[in-house]
Parts: sequence; structure tokens; C-alpha cells
Amino acid sequence: MKAAFLTGKGVIEVKEIPCPAIDKGGILVAVKRAAICRTDLKMMQTGQRDLILPRILGHEGAGEVIASLNPEFREGDIVSIYPGLYCGKCIFCRTGHTARCESIRIYGFNEDGFFRSVMPFKKEEIKSLVPLTHAVSLNMIVLAEPLACCISALKKVRPERMGRALIIGAGAMGSIFAALLVSQGWEHISITDKDPLRLREELPPGIERINVRTESLIPALKRAGLYGDTDLIIPCCPDALSWPFLEIMRPGGGVIFFSGGTAGKSCIPIDMNIAHYMEITLAGSYGCNRDDFVSAIRMISKGNIDLGFFDFYNVSLESIMDGMDRLRKRKVKKVIINSF
Repeated sequence: MKAAFLTGKGVIEVKEIPCPAIDKGGILVAVKRAAICRTDLKMMQTGQRDLILPRILGHEGAGEVIASLNPEFREGDIVSIYPGLYCGKCIFCRTGHTARCESIRIYGFNEDGFFRSVMPFKKEEIKSLVPLTHAVSLNMIVLAEPLACCISALKKVRPERMGRALIIGAGAMGSIFAALLVSQGWEHISITDKDPLRLREELPPGIERINVRTESLIPALKRAGLYGDTDLIIPCCPDALSWPFLEIMRPGGGVIFFSGGTAGKSCIPIDMNIAHYMEITLAGSYGCNRDDFVSAIRMISKGNIDLGFFDFYNVSLESIMDGMDRLRKRKVKKVIINSF
């Protein structure tokens, strides 16, 4: 079988390795689809807090059970894979916050991920597998993980109304967030990006698109009528909050710290008096909880969210660097590995 290893900065090697053995009570899954996201690209270029090398990357994927010694799964079952290996026993897991598990291991970060032909799952690991009960495109199902991250993030803020939302960054995550807000019935959704091409392509219909850099956001938002009337801000690119963003908020609104900052640029301007007197919720969000992952699969499977605007770029595992290069050059928003 083949696997793609990140062995050093900018170096991914596709190697032939032995097929894994199946443990008692475990299963083997043949990976059928795995998405390459910008986090994978970032880990290849600069590393990441939870990354340990060498590592098989990949944390968005689905596959088919090809061997099972567990009564919960049969050969031929199609499964989506939650990217976290969680204990299920700590206080966070018991309250549904599996992303905060005290002993969390993350596929593609500190546990070998989905960029390989076959994945083994021990008996205690199969709780990360979610069987698919509806016929659905596997390309769409690999979007369950990023969609679940959006769902988990939105649960952390409770705006007074589903009125005006501002998304900063029109990459894949910004596009998915926009689709989720549309599905929830938000009245007005705006998305900004400095790249006009990203605003022209792969977004749900009915979204206001604002081509502007962050340093020019305030005057642009004033012209768009968002100044002082924004209920929700979602940054979906690095350093997206490096401007006085609280100025545009409506009382009772929320800001999700969904994307981090570039090293050395993590400080952002926050007027605590505005946050205090206007009762603004500032919430951090990282990863997704398993319950939200299941909800994401259900939404996609039942057609409760429209993600059909994505124009996937498909590659084989052998051509993974082609996919990485297209993401780096911003030629595509989502790359799918469909041949292993």
C-alpha cells in the first residue's frame, strides 16, 4: 500500500509500506476520498502546534470497511472518519466537547492521517467512525469535517438576532461558513477578500461580496451599511482581525476567533469598554466535536446545506504535490485525493 509522509519542511514522500494488520475487535478501512486543506499546506510549509514528524497528513476523509473483527461494522460499510481520537471518559468528552479531550490525538497532526491506502482502527478507536446511511457523494462527505468545525464554532456565540454576518476570507472555510449561515436563515451575509477571483467563484448565491484588504475594511463596511449593525464576525484567514473590528458591531453580537494569527502578529486591537458596554461575545474555536461532525454528515446527506458550488480538483496520492501547489497558488479552494 502507499502512504504520503511529511518528512520535513516542504518535503512529502509517497512510499510503499506494508498493509496494516487487523487487531482483535478492530477493522481496516480502505480510504476512498481524502481532502487536502490549507492546514495541510501550512503544516508542510511551516509546521503546526500539534504536528509531530514524520507524519502521514490528512484529517478530512471517508472510506470503505475491507476487513472487520468488530460486530458494529461489516465489510462494504462506507464510513466517514472523525479526525480526533478521544478518550470518552474525561469531563470534556462526557459533556460533548471531544475536541477538548484531555488526551486527544488528531489524525494528520500527532497521529498518522488519511493520506494512505488503508487505515487500521483498534477496538477503542472505532468510535471515531461514523457509518453513512444515505447514498451521498464521497466528495461531499469529506466536507463534513470543515463543516463540523463551522457548526462547533457557531455554537459558541449567541447573537441577539440572525441579522448581518461578516466573513473575512473567501477560501474554502469562508465558503462553507457562508453556506451554513444561508442554511440557518441569516438575513444578510457579506464576505470579504483581497483576491477578486476568490469572490467570483465557489460561493453560495445571494452572498454580498466585498473586494477589500483588511486595512481598508472600515470605510468599505461603512459604504456597505455594515458599520454599527453587524451581529457576527467570522475570520477565516490569518490576521483577519488586525483592525478595530469591534467598532462595526451591534450590541449583543459575537466574534468567533476561528482563525489564528501569523507568528509575531498575534496581538489584535480590542477596546474592552466596547466589548463590556455592548455585551459583545468573543469566543475562540478550534477543531470540531464529534456530535457536530455527525450533524454535519446528516446535513450533507439530507441536502440541508448546499455545498454544490465547490469545483473540486481531483488528484491521485502520487500527485499530492500537484494538489498542494494548486492550493499554494490559490488556483483552487478544495483538492480531493480520489485514487490511492
